[in-house]
Amino acid sequence: MTNDLPVQTLLVSVLTTAALALLCVVTASWFWLWLAPPSEAPAAVASPTALSLEAAYGVFGGGRGDSLGNVQAGTAVNNNVPAATGLAIRLLGIVAAEGDGEDYAVVELEPGTIIAIREGEEFAPGIHLTEVGTDHLVLERGGVRETLTWPQP
Repeated sequence: MTNDLPVQTLLVSVLTTAALALLCVVTASWFWLWLAPPSEAPAAVASPTALSLEAAYGVFGGGRGDSLGNVQAGTAVNNNVPAATGLAIRLLGIVAAEGDGEDYAVVELEPGTIIAIREGEEFAPGIHLTEVGTDHLVLERGGVRETLTWPQP
């Protein structure tokens, strides 16, 4: 004969069901971690401090250099060259036409979003491609010209 109380039986059933549900949730989360595609790292954006320092160096007629006078990559050498852009856009290709042909650039706006843009075209809200060079692009954002160059290896 069993002396189980109905409350004990109900409590054991509820606890067993809760334990099985928790086991299912943990198993599903482990499978998701193992089988899900890896997440993309967020795109790097230049800090406002670095951008303001580069602008300050440009005011005084040059870029930041080392003790030998070598200018670091991505800095403006004189006031006529736009500073490097702080946007998380990656340059993938340039089609610079000869003569009066239309120049194009191929850029990656975010991982998986690759577009071809024509010189003079607005490709993102408030961002225009104003000039296509053989090794760089000049973008205009909010009335400020910025340079986009090939990614560093």
